Amino acid sequence: MTDKIILILLVISVHSINGQQISTKQTSTGGKEEVHIDFVGTGNLQSSLSQGDEIQGSAGLGVIYERFRGYEAKVVRSFEIEALINIASTVDTITAKITEGNLQNQRDFGAYVLNPISTKQSLFINSNIYFNPDGVDEEKTLFNKIASVISGLNFRVISSNSVWNYDENTSSNLGVLSIRYGIFHEFLPDDKIRDEYGKSKYSVFLGLNGGHRGIYGDISSETNEPIRRLFLGSNRTDFSGVEFNFGFRLNNIRAEFQMPLLTGSDKADINGLTDTQFLFTIRFVGGFSLKLNDKNKEEEETKS
Repeated sequence: MTDKIILILLVISVHSINGQQISTKQTSTGGKEEVHIDFVGTGNLQSSLSQGDEIQGSAGLGVIYERFRGYEAKVVRSFEIEALINIASTVDTITAKITEGNLQNQRDFGAYVLNPISTKQSLFINSNIYFNPDGVDEEKTLFNKIASVISGLNFRVISSNSVWNYDENTSSNLGVLSIRYGIFHEFLPDDKIRDEYGKSKYSVFLGLNGGHRGIYGDISSETNEPIRRLFLGSNRTDFSGVEFNFGFRLNNIRAEFQMPLLTGSDKADINGLTDTQFLFTIRFVGGFSLKLNDKNKEEEETKS
């Protein structure tokens, strides 16, 4: 399986050599739409591809798709999808710390459910849809007025696998699914957040979202309810609430602050998960570009 994945990555890297660090665009009829596709890898993967180092036990590949529909689009001006998959033959393990029969590190298990990011086996998908507050109508409609305040929609999915180990005789495999969906406001003018080809470049945003965390896999079965109570002090497998987020983007770096307020239906407090928590993330959102249409590129070079 690992050999097949490495082969796929090498094929993609060959296609991207000529377009490295240069955004590739595909122009639709009328020259109003722009499409950009970039792929990024984890630090270990990028080092292996560029320097010929040995592929590590875990590797990740991400794809960023952007489509700018133009300033005359009636409803949606642009949308983008960012997806990252990390793979490995093993999964992360969280081990309980027991003192006099009491669990001392419940926060480690709760924090993992809150933010199931893993460098081994995990999936990350983030999508932004930007509304067009101007449109093509001379008179402002109700939608245009709303779009001037609510800049767009955000949808995010994070999922990963893990093993929770209580002692030598008690452990369980599980998967956690994190879903976030909501609205956001972009503080910068639309013509300032993109370059001349419609590719995202800068951003300062504030969002309001609904959030959900679900525990799946072996540990979620009824027979393993006692094990869940050992780790979390609750038999709940789902937690929901609201999430506020604020962040900014500077070229290929995106930083974000999240404030989830989650709870389960049993209202049991779980350290690192329920009530008000704070998350800080920073990631790269730029990399190697993938050429989509050499014919269009040649035509543009000829015209220039």
